[in-house]
Parts: sequence; structure tokens; C-alpha cells
Amino acid sequence: MSKKSLAVIAGAATLFATPAMAGPDGAFSGPFIGGEAGFQRNKVELTAPGNVALKDRDKGFNLRGLAGYDVTMGDSLVLGVELGLGRGGPEVDDTQGTASFKADPGLMLDASARAGILATPSTLLYGRVGYANSKIDITATNTDITDGTFTRDKRKGGLMFGAGAEFAVTDGLRLRTEYRRSKTGDLKSDQALIGVILSF
Repeated sequence: MSKKSLAVIAGAATLFATPAMAGPDGAFSGPFIGGEAGFQRNKVELTAPGNVALKDRDKGFNLRGLAGYDVTMGDSLVLGVELGLGRGGPEVDDTQGTASFKADPGLMLDASARAGILATPSTLLYGRVGYANSKIDITATNTDITDGTFTRDKRKGGLMFGAGAEFAVTDGLRLRTEYRRSKTGDLKSDQALIGVILSF
């Protein structure tokens, strides 16, 4: 986890986890929906025609919608499941001599489980692990060879994991900050997100 991502989580915890925020009973139990926004960095590594190794990274803005269900067990343990749909993030491209590529990530789907501990009645600290799936359109070219272009646009899936903190404002409103990482095919993504959660 990067220092920037840790700073986001720690800063949000300091801002929201205050004594004035009483712990609503059952705040982390039941169904919920929400939205997140924040920073995303994408990295792509591949081999272009002519066996030329290319890689680059870029950063940008991301949005994600989500829905899930939490269960509070005992006094402090929270278990949950979540589904998400978000933007793939920024395009990535690179050029080395006569070889180049461009990668354009599409929508990313994810499904995950999380487990956390209530540090206070209104503050949940948690870890997450699951599966992410995205379609990334890739075009790689080498102008120095015949038939030196290939394209790839298949959906790829892989591991996604992360950690975060969530703060109950009321029984039905929570604020969240989270860092997550995923690898789907040639695409590696790091996200630092802030979200609003509505629970029922």
C-alpha cells in the first residue's frame, strides 16, 4: 500500500471518527448501496510485435457504484459482501523506437467479501478480498516489421484486495475511505477512494 493511500485513510479517520459521532445501533448490519470517487493509477505491461517489451502507467479520476450486505457478529466483528461497477480508469500508452501500444480500460466489475473490527461503535476498520473483471482494448504496433499490429479486447479477471475505514454518521448514512489493488490481465490498478453509503 502506498504512502499516499495510507495518508488518505488516516486523514479520513481523524476527520470523521470524533467523540461527537455517536455509535448508532445496528449501523453496520443489513443491505446498503453507495457511490465512491477518487484517484486511480493504471499500469500496463505487454510485449509488442517483434518481441519488444513495453510498459507504462498513468493516473486519473475514477467513479464506482456499489451494493452489498453486512452482518455484525457479537460486539465488534463485521462481515460483509459487496458488488461494484466502476470506470476502468485512465488510458495508458508507451512508445519504444518503432514499437508502441495504447490500452483503453473499459468498465470494471468486482465482487468481494470483507471482514472488519469495530474500533468504536461508529468506526469500522476492515480488509477486503475478491475478484475483479474488466475489458481492456489494446492496440500494439511495430512499424519495423510486416503485419506488425495486433489488437486485443477480451475481458480478463483477477484478484482484488484492499483495506479501509467506514464511519457511521446515522443509522442510514456512512462515510468510507478505501485503498484497493487489482490485476486483470495486462492491467494493474491502484485506487484510493472516498464514498458515501446508504444503509437500510
